[in-house]
Formats: sequence, structure tokens, C-alpha cells
Amino acid sequence: MNTLAQLKKYSAELVDLHHTLALMQWDQEVRMPRRAAEGRAGQFATLSGLVHRREVAPELGALLIQAEAQKESLSVEDRALVRVMRRSYDQNTRLPEEFVAEFSRLTSQAQMAWLEAREQSDFAIFQPLLERLVVMARQQAEYLGYAAHPYDALLDLYEEGLTTAQVESMFVELQAPLVAMVKRFAGRLATLSFAEPFALAGQEQFAQHLLVAMGFDFSRGCLARSAHPFTTTLGHHDRRITNRYAAKSLDFIFGALHEGGHALYEQGIAESLANSHLDDGVSLGIHESQSRFWENVVGRGRPFWQRFFPELQQAFPAQFAHTELDVFVRGINAVTPGLIRVDADELTYNLHVLIRFEIEKGLIEGSLEVGALPRVWRDKYRQYLGVEVESDADGVLQDIHWAHGSFGYFPTYTIGNLAAAQIWEAYKKYDPGFNQTLASGDLAKVKGWLAKEIHSHGSVYLPQELLVRVTGAPLSAKPFLAYLEEKFGTLAG
Repeated sequence: MNTLAQLKKYSAELVDLHHTLALMQWDQEVRMPRRAAEGRAGQFATLSGLVHRREVAPELGALLIQAEAQKESLSVEDRALVRVMRRSYDQNTRLPEEFVAEFSRLTSQAQMAWLEAREQSDFAIFQPLLERLVVMARQQAEYLGYAAHPYDALLDLYEEGLTTAQVESMFVELQAPLVAMVKRFAGRLATLSFAEPFALAGQEQFAQHLLVAMGFDFSRGCLARSAHPFTTTLGHHDRRITNRYAAKSLDFIFGALHEGGHALYEQGIAESLANSHLDDGVSLGIHESQSRFWENVVGRGRPFWQRFFPELQQAFPAQFAHTELDVFVRGINAVTPGLIRVDADELTYNLHVLIRFEIEKGLIEGSLEVGALPRVWRDKYRQYLGVEVESDADGVLQDIHWAHGSFGYFPTYTIGNLAAAQIWEAYKKYDPGFNQTLASGDLAKVKGWLAKEIHSHGSVYLPQELLVRVTGAPLSAKPFLAYLEEKFGTLAG
């Protein structure tokens, strides 16, 4: 067997092992009984240690060296495989096996503690485990190494090459225009409220209907419930979505569109990349661009609801039988500074992310202690959004990311928003009749273009390289701010 064939076999083995870990994670968040938490934490620690051992084996290092010597003769995809596996190998060899196993054990324990703390709205239940997670995240940054700031090492795990300075610059460019637009448009669009609750079965059926319309293949995926919606991959033909449902909320719609965007990315990856390190979205920022594209750019637009609002009215007549289309569209875009990130409108959403970025940066550099988080969270929400945090559940405990140990993840949400606006500009050039496309419900045309331009490539191209290929320009805040100005200016008349 030649070097490349051996490397591909090794890649497939590691991918299988990581999909097994992902299956354990999916089960923990969807079906696992509470009292199984301690046992599951031990299973995570054991398997993570074994997987890490394979990821740092000298055999893999030797194969990479041999493949790199032959890279000029390799195809674009094969060179990308070597590059991605080299990056993974270099990161993993910096992390001791004992650290990887303990971090995996701790995050499993932390997720169950977070769930209990959130249900009881009591940060004190989660605080001891979060303190240990922050210590380990700081240690992880030291193991991985960084040039300027320890947070750089963690950002790079989710968005290759991203630095703290770049994130700060991005938010400097966004903050003033967003705050100004929030002041202009807050209260201009009437919010929607519901006297009658949405039946749970109806919510699930309509969410599934939207996913089918988007092109989600239920023979290669499924929809389940969880406390925090997410999408995960358990195999090339096993891409799973979870959603959450509330009696008087439209979360069931926008959660399905958001997670559906993630899942379409994964389902659209070329079959030739299956069972390899390339069978994945290239970065969290590009991934988030797909979820925000479907949730906001498409799913909060009037053309989309010209097609689907009559069906929503039919599914929920008590809530919508006497609601006009334009009233509904303005309502789902109402600018209302609030407490919950996942419920935020497009103008305030990135201010939620800014708060989390500032907190994470402080935690990792050591300028902020975990015990101060509830107070700091309240202060920042008062400062940036002008709202008062009344409970831990609606404040510092609303996101599961820290329980996952995912420090450095949040800025990718804003990167995704910016990239989605650029991708939308590119799509409109491809399809000048985009309004009619959406109004007719021809979502297959949108999905097909995204699959060809973005999804099919998996991790073959670097994030910025892929964005330039699709849009002709590197990431910029300008298209996003222009999109917001046009959209909300039109909605507000």
C-alpha cells in the first residue's frame, strides 16, 4: 500500500473514532438518563485518551512526512487532506494524553451540571466545574502555543488563523453602526405575541416540513429534541439535528432553519471526501454562515413567507388565521433588545456575541474570575443592550458552550453573519430573480448553488480562500451592514 493510501486508511479510522465520540455526545444530550452521567464521563475519558493515542502516534507522523515529500504530485483534494491532517497532528501532539482524557471527563460532567443549574437558575451549581474548565482552557492555550494572546490559541481551534486582535477589530467596525441602527429601529416594528400555545406535535411537524422544503434528506439524518439545539455528524450519511420547543415561541421555526443550514452543509459534502478529515465544514465561521443564511437572510425575508405563511396559518389557525403576511414579517424581524442570544434579532445579535467575547477573553487572560460572572454579565447587558438580567437561567447560564469546554467558539457566530451577507450578494448575482425563486418555494435552486459553491468542497479550501472563491472578496463587515440598512429601512418604511 502506498503512502497516500495508508494515510487515507488512517484518516478513515480516526474519523470513525470521532464519530463514535459524537454518538456518545448526541446520546448524552438527547436520551441519556441523568444518573448515567458519571459513567458516561468515564467512558468519554477512556475513549478520548485512546483516540488521542492514535492521533499522535509516530506512525502517523512518519506517514505525513512521506506524503508531504510527494505533495507536488498530489491532487488538490489529496494535498488538502495532508494539510488538514498535519494541522490536526501538530495540535494533538502538543496536548498530553492525560490532559485530553481529563478534559473530556470534565466536560461530560459539566454538561449535566449546567443542565441542572439552568433548570434551577442557580449558577452556584455550575460554578465549581466552570472554574476547573477555565483552568484547563488556560492550560490548553499554553500547550497549543500562541504569538500574542492566550485566547488566540483557542480561537484558532474553531477558525484557523483567527486572533484576538482581529476579533477586536471586527467588533470595533461593527459596534457603533449596530448601536446606531438599534436606536433607529428599536420599537419601530411591532412584535408578535400569542395568547394560545403552539401544540408540541404541530411544532415538530412544521419544523420537519421546513427541513424537507430546504432539501434536508431524512434518509441521511434525523430530528430530535435537546435543551440547546445543535447539529452533529455521526457518519457521511448520518447528519443529525436537534431542536427545542416552547409553548408560545417561534423557536421551532428558526431553530429548524438554523440547524438545517448546518446540516445541509454537511449533507452536501462530496461523496469523494467521505470518511476522511475533509468530510467536514472548513471552519465554524463558514458553517455559521450557512445556518444564518437560512435562518435570517432567507427565513426572515418576505419572499420566503409568501410561500410558507399560508401553510403556517393552516397549521396554527388559532395563532395566525387573522394575521396578515406583512404584519408577520415585520413581527419576526422586530428589533427588541433582550436577554437571550438565540432569540435576538439581527441588529442586536452581534452585541450578545460581543459580550461573550469580552467575558471569555477576560477569563482566559485571568483578568476576570468565574465567581464574578453573574455580576459582570448583568453589567454588560445593561451597558450594551439596556436590559436587566433577572435570573441566571436567562443570563450567564443560557448557553451550553462553556460546559462543552468551547472557549473561542462565540466569535465565529459574528463571522458567520458577515460571511452570510457576502454569500447572499454572490447568490443574487447568480440568480437575479431571487425574490421570485423564494416566493415560489424553489429552495432547491438555492440549496443547489450553495452545495456547488461551498458545501461540496468540505475542508478542501481554507476558510478565507473559500470565501474569496465564492464572493470575490475576503471577509468584510460592509456587506453585512449594507444588508441590515436596506432590510430594516424597508421594513420600517
